[in-house]
Amino acid sequence: MFIRSKAQPFGRQLSTPTVRPLLIGLYAFYPLGCILQLVPMASGEGVIAGMAGLALIVAALAIFVVLAGSSLQRQTQEPENLLDEREREERNRASFQAHSVFSGIVLIGVLYMMLTTDMAANDKLHLWQPTEGSHWNAIFGGLILLSFTLPGAIIAFGKAPPEVD
Repeated sequence: MFIRSKAQPFGRQLSTPTVRPLLIGLYAFYPLGCILQLVPMASGEGVIAGMAGLALIVAALAIFVVLAGSSLQRQTQEPENLLDEREREERNRASFQAHSVFSGIVLIGVLYMMLTTDMAANDKLHLWQPTEGSHWNAIFGGLILLSFTLPGAIIAFGKAPPEVD
């Protein structure tokens, strides 16, 4: 997802040392916020954890908005005729790798669901499973954020750091 602005049609230029911590924050804050939202609200700690979780989710979404307008996201989402040869090559390589990583994550999630359902049915082991709409919304929201940002993350982490004189 790339958000084009009239002021910066080619995206906001963010340096690689800036983008990397933003991506790490996005990938850490969203799942941590969702996990904190799972704490039961009956206790005082649950209310505090829920508020902290909500703050982390909002922070992750704010990071996503910043990244969505960056030149890195432009490179991953722009039509081929608007990219130069180097950008197309980087984008195609990153998209291929992102597809492999994303497929692996989805496969692990499906295997987890299959095993936890089977073990719970046989009363062997009871692990957490999504049971409410909010659980599924959090999972799908995380997958959407990951699918939109993973190619850009692969490009950002694949770039060599700038040389210092």
